[in-house]
Amino acid sequence: MILNKLEFLLMNNPVRAFIQDKVEAKRLRKLSSLPAGKTILEIGCGNGTGTKLIQKYFRPKQIHALDLDPRMIERARRKNKATSITFEVGDAAKLRFPNNHFDAVVDFGIIHHIPNWQDCLKELKRVLKPGGELLLEDLSIDTFNTLPGKFYRKILAHPYEEMYTQEEFIRHLERLRFKVVGQKTYHSLGFLRYFVVIARQGTTAGGKKLQ
Repeated sequence: MILNKLEFLLMNNPVRAFIQDKVEAKRLRKLSSLPAGKTILEIGCGNGTGTKLIQKYFRPKQIHALDLDPRMIERARRKNKATSITFEVGDAAKLRFPNNHFDAVVDFGIIHHIPNWQDCLKELKRVLKPGGELLLEDLSIDTFNTLPGKFYRKILAHPYEEMYTQEEFIRHLERLRFKVVGQKTYHSLGFLRYFVVIARQGTTAGGKKLQ
């Protein structure tokens, strides 16, 4: 799904980059057990800010970063020339990569943009190696049922009719036989409700609440 003009501006501002660095990326790094030197896929990489943070906090051998919006990929390529990073236009629900290819997949808030989000999760499972980690920070329809969320509906173009609840999202991961290591819901200053999920390729469902 291509961002509308307002969303494009929101995703390309220094405040968003600051929050990603000081809050989101640090939180994922703290919760993840992924060692350095791995191969990581980032979906919905946008302008490459999150990609730089993956490089900073996870020290991977290789990052493949994709986004559906060619404008974002152009910006990302201009910002980061590292040979260990590959940026490309791509659909997270229809990945070109082979099975069991990545050690981890990182999502900084893109899956709620995808109408066929079930296909996306199925694809992420396919390309992850056995034991590979899924590191997700995202929104659900619960976000847009709050009072601020009802206002966001008026200005943000999301596939609200197809969007999952957080509970549905977790259940679907478990149906795909991910092991949900943990999950936590955050309410950012009361204005934004979002959740974090850490899951691994495995056969045991369930998980604990993150502290």
